[in-house]
Amino acid sequence: MNRYAAIVLGCLAAGAAAAVTPLRPFEASYAFIWSGFTAGVSTFSLRQDSDQQWTYVSRNQPHGLARLYSKASWTLTSRMTVGPEGVRPLLYTATDPGSGATKGEVHFDWDANRATGTAEGKKVDLSLRPGVQDDLSMQIAMIYALANDQVPKGISVFDVSGIRDYEFERVGTETLHTPVGDLETIVYRSHKAYSPRSNRYWCAPAYGYVPVQVEQQNKGEVAWTLKLRSIKRD
Repeated sequence: MNRYAAIVLGCLAAGAAAAVTPLRPFEASYAFIWSGFTAGVSTFSLRQDSDQQWTYVSRNQPHGLARLYSKASWTLTSRMTVGPEGVRPLLYTATDPGSGATKGEVHFDWDANRATGTAEGKKVDLSLRPGVQDDLSMQIAMIYALANDQVPKGISVFDVSGIRDYEFERVGTETLHTPVGDLETIVYRSHKAYSPRSNRYWCAPAYGYVPVQVEQQNKGEVAWTLKLRSIKRD
């Protein structure tokens, strides 16, 4: 659950250097729906640490059988910069909130263009290219780009085995009934070549394009859905 919840919304910040609309801190909570049941709650919070540095945190509370999957409760954190180069991850960590143990830590060195550390029990030492995000910073890169009328053409995401490249496109509009009222949304889709899976993101302009619903499909069937429970922006 944690890995998939972490992918809620992805994109690269192509063209973000020309953006003029600044980010705003927010906190959004979602119900994680799997096989028709609420398997947990995921909360994402973005805070500003300095002029260009931001921290984005994903906290998860699994329910029922999902609690048997240890990674489901991990807390994910991404520290990043947002500036002329767009969104750049600096440090990505995974921790067990129960024990406080660090389960993964990846450093992004943009001077050397390398990502190093550990993730999913494996050593990481990979070359980077401009625009690559981690599983959390890509969400902020998408929000930042869309808020500045930059519809990304693709998604590039760091992985322990390399870089995952996805296509990204707008597929329509829809009004969603949510706990915070009816919201007009723009629907975007991401898809990796030759993969049976795809993600859809319902982004709400009224909330700075923060997604209010996310859905993954596998071979045309819904695998899981994240549905908004609450949201607030500074």
